[in-house]
Amino acid sequence: MHLYRSALALAIASTLAFPQLARAGDAQADSLAMAASAGTLFGQVKEAARGVYLDGAIVNIAGRQARTDGNGGFRLHGLPAGTHTLTIDYLGYQPHSSQVTISPSAATRADVTLRSTTDAGSLERVVVRGQRGAQALALNQQRASGHYVNVVSADLLGQFPDNNIAESTQRIPGVSIERDQGEGRYVTVRGAPKEFTTVSIDGVQLANPDQASRGVELDTIPSDVIAALEVTKALTPDMDADAIAGNINIKTQSALDRDGTILRASLGAGKFQLGNGDNQRAAATLGQRFGAEHNIGVLVSASHSRQGRFTDNVETLYFTDAGRILPEEVQIKDYEGTRTRTGVTGRFDFRIDPDNLVYFIASSSRFRDHEFRDNLIITMDRHGAAANETSGTARATFDKELRERTYDKTIKTFNLGGEHWLGDWKAEWQASRSKAEKEASPRMQYVFRSSVRPNMRYDYGNPDFPVWAIQGRADAPATGVALPESWFGFRRLNDRYEFGDERETGLRLDLTRAQTWLGHDGDIKFGLRARLRDKSFDDERYRNDNAADFARLGIGMSDMLCSDLGPSDNFGYFHAGRRFCRDIFRRYAGPLTGSANSKRQIQSSITGDYRASENVHGAYFRLDARWDALSLITGLRYERTRLSGEASHFDTQTGTATPQRVSRGYGHWLPSAHLRYEFDEDSILRASYSTALNRPDFMHTAPYRTFGEREVDAGGIALRDVSEGNPAVKAAYAHNLDVSFEHYLRPLGLLSAALFYKRISDPLFVTTLTLATPATPTEPATRTRITRPENGGNGRIHGLELAWQQTFDKLPSPFDGLGVYANYTWAKSSAELPFGGGKTELPGTSRHNYNLALSYEKYGFNARLAYTYRSKFIQTFDIAQPALNVYWNGRASVDFSTSYRFNKQWQVFAEANNLTDSRQVRFQGARGQVLEMEGFGRSWLAGVKFEY
Repeated sequence: MHLYRSALALAIASTLAFPQLARAGDAQADSLAMAASAGTLFGQVKEAARGVYLDGAIVNIAGRQARTDGNGGFRLHGLPAGTHTLTIDYLGYQPHSSQVTISPSAATRADVTLRSTTDAGSLERVVVRGQRGAQALALNQQRASGHYVNVVSADLLGQFPDNNIAESTQRIPGVSIERDQGEGRYVTVRGAPKEFTTVSIDGVQLANPDQASRGVELDTIPSDVIAALEVTKALTPDMDADAIAGNINIKTQSALDRDGTILRASLGAGKFQLGNGDNQRAAATLGQRFGAEHNIGVLVSASHSRQGRFTDNVETLYFTDAGRILPEEVQIKDYEGTRTRTGVTGRFDFRIDPDNLVYFIASSSRFRDHEFRDNLIITMDRHGAAANETSGTARATFDKELRERTYDKTIKTFNLGGEHWLGDWKAEWQASRSKAEKEASPRMQYVFRSSVRPNMRYDYGNPDFPVWAIQGRADAPATGVALPESWFGFRRLNDRYEFGDERETGLRLDLTRAQTWLGHDGDIKFGLRARLRDKSFDDERYRNDNAADFARLGIGMSDMLCSDLGPSDNFGYFHAGRRFCRDIFRRYAGPLTGSANSKRQIQSSITGDYRASENVHGAYFRLDARWDALSLITGLRYERTRLSGEASHFDTQTGTATPQRVSRGYGHWLPSAHLRYEFDEDSILRASYSTALNRPDFMHTAPYRTFGEREVDAGGIALRDVSEGNPAVKAAYAHNLDVSFEHYLRPLGLLSAALFYKRISDPLFVTTLTLATPATPTEPATRTRITRPENGGNGRIHGLELAWQQTFDKLPSPFDGLGVYANYTWAKSSAELPFGGGKTELPGTSRHNYNLALSYEKYGFNARLAYTYRSKFIQTFDIAQPALNVYWNGRASVDFSTSYRFNKQWQVFAEANNLTDSRQVRFQGARGQVLEMEGFGRSWLAGVKFEY
């Protein structure tokens, strides 16, 4: 606690002291003005090969320093009149030095062109286009930043075989991902829960199509439509505060970023090993500058991919009975899906004059996931006396089902803004709109149940590939669970529609004044921020369980099955019987869904719906100071949150729903201080204290309550799952400490180490309590699993990041084409569980994360072999029965990409993913109790790229 009080005191003291320094600076500036006139210097820095404007160049003149922005621009006020030496330093490029005369009567312009360290014509162009140019752009932005940030350019990410933004982020130090059927979906930063990370496009926070989490589903956004990724791990006062782990900002490209026409296109095709599904991808970007002064830029980028994905999946759910852990339910699944992604971004920039810029940016990403799922469900009860979690016997109930559903998820952003210099003042404004939608229409489910409940032996000696066998039935197979199809009869047809919607309107105004005192530079910045967010979710469910309706179709289950097991062979491997024909919904569902016996499930349809709004208003001031090798960013932010929600509770006795409404508000003060010290231009020490918060998920605070299917087991006990919100949960609040050291290698590379520590109040847990209710004269005994969010006690996350990237240009040929990109993160977390349930790790904390990529680039040839690993982490908690906590096991992946450039415009490429065919595994309590084992196989893609 003393440490945090000291850090807080540092932030406040720095903030209070700065105005005094500023006033002293004003006085000093006045005296200097009387002695000699002062002037302004501005300009742009670009590279020679393609005219790309360089972000992060370090500009020095007359003892003063500036850093170029995203357009390569820089500006220095209050320079003494006369002739001075202008120097510019940029990693990977030759340093620049020239004489500039500052005029007191008018601003002086100095545009500079840099050449790469190779300085060899055609070789230079290869360097700029290849990984070295990509690394240079990113490393210079990172080096010049006043706070701790990781930057990775799209050119570098494009050399990894990643399908979406989530998979691209996993290459960044401290970042790992959660996957769905092999594809990256959610992002975790520094071992924190995925909800602790926010995602934005050009500073506009993304609305989220997921109705149950603030974690943004980044598999929606293709990786081909971005210019760079910025991961900020220590927030400054001018940033939105709801990012305890950090913020991932997706930067789009502007036509004003470089001279001339921007034209890129790529086309690729390949296969997935499992199921032989198609793997197709295409992308194109076109940008052009217009106007007599080439001050208008228009750029459009588009991407489309289509993947035929097949997944093998086996799940086993465990429960406890009199101290024994026993398997309760098995699901053997085959997934057959088609996933398409379409992304479009457009950007218009108008630089009215050197002091004024307006822009409009629009982006749209759509992810469509159509899926068939064959599923054999085995529910076990009446376990034998010797049964345990590994082996035993039990009575089994068999359900055979087919599901078909289509998810459509879209994320759109619209961003209108401007930057204006008014003397020493800079004004920046932004009006934005972000929209996200998620629609599932329809989700169809055929269910058939066996009329025979045989005894079954199970063997989990190999937990990843268990064995089941029917006991005591001559008319059943000796191995496997492919029961006679005549045993199965129609159970029900479920029909479900879902629609989720989230919209956010954002407004911001930032004012910055360039300030000098005692001959040193600084800035005073303050601003206002408003974010108005609305979210809703609607769930409609229908069921037809009328056997007579199905009988009128004149078919049985066997008529709906196909002889071919299909391209995925999970059912064949586990001897689970035939799969359903894929067109049965189109052939047979109409008469059942259109029947009067297809009843709306009122309780489920009503209790899953909710509406919520969240209005956040913020204000801040930020003070920047630079004293030779030392710089400081400090300030204070305040955010006020107003939250309201509406949902319904359903009374099973009366069959009526009662609307529930909640509304509350709260506020947070958020101080921060960031120090940066340069031992020399390539060695930088950073230290920071910052604060941040994590607001609960919308669904967590909505007053909803949903009920799962009620089933009565053989012992007469009713089993029920209940999920509900908790409007009383608080926002988590964190104090963060970061220390890092970076050494930039010449001509191009980086060695870095960082320590981080987070102290978190009121972390949120999704908890499961199992309650047993004795039987009454009118109701059977009930075992109810209640899942709801609760605040825990205090939590902590601490860890270490190490990173090394380097190109070995100084080695003798041909070894000078070698390069390495490596990072390692060690993280550990702990938190106090609700209800005095002890301590545990936070969801998403992996102890070890690392990346290692070896590359070679020379003679137009480029190859990269990448290894990624994430160790196990906890996903959900069972407060009453910790032995049933759910974990994701560690997983490693090996990917490979290569390309060959024929000339300046054309190249061919090839990619391969998951070369070791690694699988995803979830388990309950112990690795031997596998909850889910999922395989998705290898994939390949090859194609051609064009660039002008």
